[in-house]
Amino acid sequence: MSLMNKNKPRIVVSESISLIDSPVKITIQDVNPGEKITIKAKRIATGLKKLELESYAIFIVDRSGKVELDSQEPISGSYSGVDGMGLFWSLELTKIEELSFNNEYNVDPLAPQFFTLYLEINQTIVHEIKITRLWKSDNIARHEIRENGLVGTLFCMNDRTPLPAIIVLGGSEGGINEYLPALLSSHGFTVFALAYFGIEDLPKQVVRIPLEYMKSAIDWIKSRPEAIPNWIGIHGTSKGSELALLTASFFQEIKAVVSLNGSAISFSGIVPWSKDEELPPAWTYKGIPIPYASPKNPISVALECIEMRKKAVGDPLEKWYNALCSDPEVVEKAVIPVEKINGNILLVSGKEDFTYRYSKKAIDRLKSYETSYNYKHLIYEGAGHSIGIPYVYYSQGNKKATASASLDSWKKTIEFFHECLETN
Repeated sequence: MSLMNKNKPRIVVSESISLIDSPVKITIQDVNPGEKITIKAKRIATGLKKLELESYAIFIVDRSGKVELDSQEPISGSYSGVDGMGLFWSLELTKIEELSFNNEYNVDPLAPQFFTLYLEINQTIVHEIKITRLWKSDNIARHEIRENGLVGTLFCMNDRTPLPAIIVLGGSEGGINEYLPALLSSHGFTVFALAYFGIEDLPKQVVRIPLEYMKSAIDWIKSRPEAIPNWIGIHGTSKGSELALLTASFFQEIKAVVSLNGSAISFSGIVPWSKDEELPPAWTYKGIPIPYASPKNPISVALECIEMRKKAVGDPLEKWYNALCSDPEVVEKAVIPVEKINGNILLVSGKEDFTYRYSKKAIDRLKSYETSYNYKHLIYEGAGHSIGIPYVYYSQGNKKATASASLDSWKKTIEFFHECLETN
């Protein structure tokens, strides 16, 4: 019986349980040479809604009776080209189901991703296999932090071994986004995922956030036994990249900075579009607003953006930020003084993301100042604002370009922090 089972067509994976950012080798074995087969990936994500995701690829079996996804191109499917992890990033949303909860519902922020791979021959499922993808390694502990006015989550070794510490800031979604911090901690870092608005007693909006809050976070992480002394990195995504660059510019304890899908221009606080004459600052220091673009509200553009969003026409955000940058003098004052940063800088942008031009301001400024530190701007063709973690579902933009950019930039982000540590 075992010999018969062994010779049945089947899916073989290198790892059934792995980290989200770890590639999995997928092989189809014991199929008749020249036969057409289909492999499908399905995932159900359950949070406040139930999402069903699916991808597929069709192959012609080689002479050995195998298909190896990392060396063979599908003849058709949800992705093209040779890509061993194409099934993961090419997932398409096939169904959304609204869920109702009688009581307050807490979503596990780091729930594993569960996949089922199906092998179909002649439209019949002949084998299936389960895969689990994790957001953090088993040796990483998660601790909710509510100390010194700080709201965040600390990821560190279970035995609290001291490691290089990195503060991670999310974007305009607010609250604590734990995915990237958890995964980053699994690569040799103690990571503090820090909220700065939109949760508990923190400000409700990105308006007048004091940089003193970031100094409190720095002092707190410096005091932790899980952090090695004299080295702190910082990582910011989107709006959080402004705060990351500003924090590093103001406080010399920061020794390495990564800005992802962000801006080197300090923009106004994020408030609803309105007819108000003025826009509030996003950031302050000692009660004084950090110069920003733009204190003056471009009212006509704000009203136009409201209509664009209602009609789902164009990109109102790009139009809005272009209007905030319409005065060169205001923009020049709002460029973050990145030359004051006491360490290396890595900027990551997609060419299709209009914010890449604002990140480029950092490079332009650094070139005009003498600095002993290294800086680099990675710009990816075809990718937009969704660059981030590799091998995940991308809901926006060019999936293939985003997947490629995410894989490359994620590897280089990890390498960057390790290299900064070695050269410090």
